Order: sequence, then C-alpha cells, then structure tokens
Amino acid sequence: MVLEIVRGFFAIPSEEMMKIGDLTKKLLFSPVTGSEEEAMGRLKEALEDLPKEHVLLAGMFASGLLRCNLAQQIGQQYARAKAEGDVEPNCDAFRE
Repeated sequence: MVLEIVRGFFAIPSEEMMKIGDLTKKLLFSPVTGSEEEAMGRLKEALEDLPKEHVLLAGMFASGLLRCNLAQQIGQQYARAKAEGDVEPNCDAFRE
C-alpha cells in the first residue's frame, strides 16, 4: 500500500514500478550471486543510473522483501524451538 502511495506521489506508472521490483528481486536473489555483499554491490550499480524516485521505490521494495523473509525465518525458528520443547506450551508471544 505504501509503495502505491509513493508511486502515485511521484507519478511513476505501475508498469515502471513492476520493472523496478523485478530488477531488485533479480539482483538480490539471483542464484549466481555468491554473497550478500555481491548482491548489494550489483544492486547499487544498477541503481546509479536511475532517477532518485526510482531508487526510493527500489529501497522500499527491498525493505518489504527483507521483512517478509525475516517474518518467515522467525516463524520457522519458533516452530523448531517449540518442537524441541524450548518454548512454554501456553506461550502467546507468537501465534502460528
């Protein structure tokens, strides 16, 4: 939703936003990328030629991807800890 608001604020067409998102995903999660540093370096290089508004959208998109990924990892860690008995049975800190 926030991406749509920012996209509208800068009058960036939806198709252009999709291209920015696809480029960001491709550079961050490419199977040929050897490390996080390499992925970030490739993304930085790709963003150098884009207008600042597009760079802002790419940053917001990457932030959303990382949040989704972290939430999934936390859920998996919680499930693993619960299965191993490391979590109180009635713990309400995390709901599956």
